[in-house]
Amino acid sequence: MVAVRMLKVFITVDTEIWPNASKWPWTPLAADRDLAREIDWYFYGGKGKEPRGVPYQLRMLADAGLKATYFVDPLFATATGAPPLRDLVSTIRAHKQEIGLHVHPEWLTDPRCEALPKFSGPILHRYEQKDQYELMRVGLERLRDANAGTIGSFRAGSWGADLSTLRALRQTGIRYDSSLNARFRSSFPDMPAAIRESTQPLQLEGVWEVPVTSFIDRPPGGRRPLHVCAASLAEFRTVLEHAADSRWFGVVIVMHSFEFVRVNQLHQRRGAASQRLLAHRFEGLCTYLATNTDRFQTCHFSDLDGDPVSDPSNAAPATSSYTRTASRYLQQAVSRIY
Repeated sequence: MVAVRMLKVFITVDTEIWPNASKWPWTPLAADRDLAREIDWYFYGGKGKEPRGVPYQLRMLADAGLKATYFVDPLFATATGAPPLRDLVSTIRAHKQEIGLHVHPEWLTDPRCEALPKFSGPILHRYEQKDQYELMRVGLERLRDANAGTIGSFRAGSWGADLSTLRALRQTGIRYDSSLNARFRSSFPDMPAAIRESTQPLQLEGVWEVPVTSFIDRPPGGRRPLHVCAASLAEFRTVLEHAADSRWFGVVIVMHSFEFVRVNQLHQRRGAASQRLLAHRFEGLCTYLATNTDRFQTCHFSDLDGDPVSDPSNAAPATSSYTRTASRYLQQAVSRIY
């Protein structure tokens, strides 16, 4: 009897905060700036009627029996101190989900960041390899001090990695990177175009690159990432079924810790409002994965036993349809008010 090969699904959550300051990071925050409101909204969903931050996400994942990796940017703790990072890590670990390292260099403009490399812009690949390594080293140290456990995966903020990022990761001992996103020019600009469009894991510079999954959008064509706020549930199903039928090794799904909170209203002095349509899409995705465990297996990067194995001949991306694209446009319009 031939064993059924299930598609590995990596649900990844970029977990970060952004100060409510229009000129940040180019204009540094005041040394006494309080970020409590940002922490509340970006991590915990605010204090509205339906807080849909990280605790909500963790409950939905637990109820569906799914695994996820939270890529946590620890550099914000430079400005806030260690307790908010410890609380966040504790919340994620209590639900037995994995933590990976996420780095946004924007925090280097903070006056409390004196010991770190000089700010050279918000994209990681603008920094020399030694400075990238230093940011990773400090980030890992802060996560470990927060009891995050062993960190084995990484994602660059804004997908801004390059091949020197992978070399720096190899120095840290991190084996898996998931910064490659074919939709964004800031992602691996020094990589040949054919490799940048990879859909399956590939080994580069001694590190396994596990690309963010994308599909061909119709219209206007081009790649679209499998991002909860960017793809409809119908598009998720199309991509997942295509990947399973093509016997891919896996897919990488993206979302953010603040995905379901209207953080654009943070400047208004009222409670946080939720993005209900997007939250319902996430719930639908969880239900779909939970009811198709014979085909899909959600994984942590630490679950990988040995090296990823995939067949490049079957790695063509899925193609959406005009009908699904039109439906997504309608949903996006509705999501502005619902």
